[in-house]
Amino acid sequence: MCRLLGLVSRDETTIPDALGADFNAFTALSAGLHGDGWGVAAEHAGKRTITRAAEAAHSSAHYRAATSVPVSSAITHLRAATLDLPVADRNTHPFVHGDLSFAHNGSIREIAAIEQVIDADLRRGIQGDTDSERYMLALVSELRRSSPVDAVRTVAARLSEVAVEASINALLLTPDELIIVADEHVKAPAFVGADYYALSYLERDGLFTVASSGWEREGWRAIPERTVLTVNRRTLQLRIDDLDGRRAAIAA
Repeated sequence: MCRLLGLVSRDETTIPDALGADFNAFTALSAGLHGDGWGVAAEHAGKRTITRAAEAAHSSAHYRAATSVPVSSAITHLRAATLDLPVADRNTHPFVHGDLSFAHNGSIREIAAIEQVIDADLRRGIQGDTDSERYMLALVSELRRSSPVDAVRTVAARLSEVAVEASINALLLTPDELIIVADEHVKAPAFVGADYYALSYLERDGLFTVASSGWEREGWRAIPERTVLTVNRRTLQLRIDDLDGRRAAIAA
């Protein structure tokens, strides 16, 4: 279980400059439950960089450096290790495959069951222990055959069939879009609070940001449960789809 932060901007900006006090509040979450690692996948001057470390973000000079580079898009992740999985670089988000970057907030049990949803050649490339890396590779498998939204729908349905627990909040950054998967709040364990899987977003002045819960914020809009919110990285146009196939437009 983790914390997610995503950004898309028409003009390059640093993550702290884009978020201000909200970035500080997000980072402070790593001083508690979410201190088992951090990672940033970002695009600067048309080039993607991935920086990850199995350490707490709030006290990391590398984290401050990674988030101080001007970017046009980024996803940032704070890890709370679950399912008794090791705190290690190989298990630290974001995970990457080709030009895709991915971060997950949730737990999917049993981990081995996810592998039947992954194409055989991708299973051979698994590097870590996590359900999250396998969730990403399940999405990559479906992206070979369908659109991003349809891939999310298919994987969500398959995971609900093969796993005892399948919480699928996630950010997927592609060359064209930031794709946000918002799951049901009821799946959150009681000890983390009923809003743990809540996601919200903020639009202003050519900038889009999305984040998990964990601190008070003003002006952010809740993302409906069981939906996929897609942000066009060029135009910042938003579209929302539910996981059952209905579609409604959201004006940017």
